[in-house]
Amino acid sequence: MYKRNSAITGNVQDIKNLLVEEKNRLKFFTSIADACVDLKINFKEILAVSVKKIAEFTNSLSVICLFADDGKNIDVTSSYHTDDKIRKELWDLQMNYPLFIHEGIPGEVLKTGLPFIAPLVGNKSISSDFLSIEYNNFLKKYSFSDMSVFPIRTNSKTIGTLGIFRIGSNVTYTNDDQTFLQSIANLLASVTRNSRLYDGKEILIRDMHHRLKNNLQVISSLLSIQSDFVKDEESHKLFINSLNRIRAMSLTHENLKRESNFTDIQFDKYVRDLVTFLCRNYNINTNLLKIIIKIPSVSLPIDTSITCGLIINELISNSLKHAFPGGKSGNIKIGLEKLVKQHKLFVSDNGIGLPDKMDIEKDNSFGLLLIRTLVDQLNGKLEVISENGSKFIIRFPNSSF
Repeated sequence: MYKRNSAITGNVQDIKNLLVEEKNRLKFFTSIADACVDLKINFKEILAVSVKKIAEFTNSLSVICLFADDGKNIDVTSSYHTDDKIRKELWDLQMNYPLFIHEGIPGEVLKTGLPFIAPLVGNKSISSDFLSIEYNNFLKKYSFSDMSVFPIRTNSKTIGTLGIFRIGSNVTYTNDDQTFLQSIANLLASVTRNSRLYDGKEILIRDMHHRLKNNLQVISSLLSIQSDFVKDEESHKLFINSLNRIRAMSLTHENLKRESNFTDIQFDKYVRDLVTFLCRNYNINTNLLKIIIKIPSVSLPIDTSITCGLIINELISNSLKHAFPGGKSGNIKIGLEKLVKQHKLFVSDNGIGLPDKMDIEKDNSFGLLLIRTLVDQLNGKLEVISENGSKFIIRFPNSSF
């Protein structure tokens, strides 16, 4: 992360590297979310876990400052760096020279509500108006190259700061990077506010999924913007396919937020939302192409729903793109049968069918490889029928049995 240039060349390897970076960002968000919904830890422990994850992910010194509810003092300061010496020296600094809410960098961020970003190249010091000589000497001693301090805000109020301090980096943060780091601060804002206000976790978990949905949309927006710079059609398709997969995941959190519990979602509603999105995205004429959904009113765990949603996304996308060439009319069917010990999910179409020589088990196209991987995640079995079009059947265990 943060080692690339901002320009997108259209080179396939560049595109693959970028998609890997976005995948890592998403994985990082999810790892913080997992810590945040752990019922055994309070918000101070959550911050300690989060600041460590941020430092490791960004390869930097990470510092979180939270302001007290009275708006006069800094309530909690949590920091981490992978180097024991740096970490211990900063902790000693924080003990002997505590930061104050209305002074220095915290005061500036509190006043403006904007990030404070400054280079530290060539032993450059931060003005003593913002940072004391003791902290400046610390930054010089370890050759820190830049600092970025982002506001942690909730309800238009700054409640803390997230600081990222890098050593020996000659790469400037892009706008994408800054957007990503600010979204981390936004995630921390939600966690902090709800953990302080509520003894239970219901509000926290509900808002957590709202934040995850928003962060998925941030990543989706970044990919969408970056796809405009792609020069060749195949690379552009990579971006569009990735956008669709991210949207499929985002919809699960969007639906989960509406539920009274926070582990299951109404799967039939989720699939209808997903199909509506795909039809709109591929500009489908629904007078020619009918999509029939036969799914009963059933709730599935969020992990199962995400996996099934990604499978459906791949299969429906494939049918929309390839099964009805030349504007042919036809039908696509999606169904789920809930049996005692297992579920049976199927996606079928009456289009031109699969290529005669295609071996589903050995074909290494990314779409089919992804489908096989997702079926394995469900501990399921995949069956493909190539008659009067194509039909994919996935049987997987009923987790509630």
